[in-house]
Amino acid sequence: MADYDLVVVGAGPAGAMAAATAARAGLRVAVLEKRRLPRHKPCGGGMPVPVQRELIDLVPESVIDTRVRSMRHSWCFDEAVEAPIDPPGTPAERSRGLWMVQRPRFDQALVRAAVAAGATLLEGHAFTALQPTAAGVELVVRNSPAGQTGQVRTTLRARHVIGADGAAGAVGASVGLRRSPRVALAMELEVPHRWDPADPLLRPDLLHLDYGVLRRGYAWVFPKADHLNIGAGVFHARHRDVRRDAGARQRIRDAIEAYGTALGVDPSRLAGLRAHAHPLPFWDGPEPLHSPDGRVLLVGDAAGLINPLFGDGLFHAIRSGRLAAEALLADDPLSHTARVHDLLASDFEAARRLARIFYGLPGLTYRYGISQPRATALAVRLLGGEIPFRGLGRRALRRIAGGLLGEVRRVLPQPTG
Repeated sequence: MADYDLVVVGAGPAGAMAAATAARAGLRVAVLEKRRLPRHKPCGGGMPVPVQRELIDLVPESVIDTRVRSMRHSWCFDEAVEAPIDPPGTPAERSRGLWMVQRPRFDQALVRAAVAAGATLLEGHAFTALQPTAAGVELVVRNSPAGQTGQVRTTLRARHVIGADGAAGAVGASVGLRRSPRVALAMELEVPHRWDPADPLLRPDLLHLDYGVLRRGYAWVFPKADHLNIGAGVFHARHRDVRRDAGARQRIRDAIEAYGTALGVDPSRLAGLRAHAHPLPFWDGPEPLHSPDGRVLLVGDAAGLINPLFGDGLFHAIRSGRLAAEALLADDPLSHTARVHDLLASDFEAARRLARIFYGLPGLTYRYGISQPRATALAVRLLGGEIPFRGLGRRALRRIAGGLLGEVRRVLPQPTG
């Protein structure tokens, strides 16, 4: 029975960041990952520049596929508006261009950094249960050793456990946390692609977003080094868990294929490609993110730290992993929930209010908000946490009301005399 100060369940960005932070400070850390690395991970893989400050020197620049400098927004593939992320003349060192990464390489780079700092990586080890003890926690783990048939049951002892096991959330469920999460559903196709300098629409520096093709969601095309990530998601539907909507997957797949066609991708290139689905546990209000005894802490998707407006979670996962490790290093695990809420809760609550407007009135939001000249730069600053969401809901409603009033005035007869 192995003993650790900390066992991290899940080797995604949240878990790897927590492990690296704790191991660098001298804790005995183990990282459990049920698959062998590198493993495929469905994710758009877009990150705002401020993530660099979180990663410090943990991830080399070689994992960055492309840097997005512009966004092209559309409504049902029409009324398209392309806008740069940075104002003209912005120096490269001050650019807010988005990183595009492939999660298998990005995650593995973070895990390697954690191992280099002293963490032990246990690949092919699946968490099955945990039991609190007087000194900490005992975890039951199953793995399939090389050259053997069947699975072997192993028990690990740890003072603390960090649940970074994504939407599955088995660690949280084992201690009664996040019993009824709100879950959105996204799907994506990875379409092999060679960049053509003569193509004005499919460029490695251009990200595409469409807001009308899918009710209560949106679709995207993210550029990667050797492929297009074409995806779509339903984010705020009548089902608390979109996976229970029997028709959601087909609607999402149809939106993906329609987007490819609209951008000139031959449908035959999409035929036969596997659609990777991933559940997204959205922020649904403040809730406990650690067990009452402080032995178990949740981070990333397992903690529901996905922005309810944009549907992004990578940046927040990395930050929450650091915060969890810092709470343990301060010998104050019971502060974990407050640390996360202090950083994210007020903004996520404001984003949730704005999401009701965005997904409830998508056509009006596109016309009077997204398609406006300053919207792209504003969205990127929001994505990177540089400006708050607070107050944006009221501003959005005022802008929509003002736009509609202006249209009414233009069509009504003007008084004479």
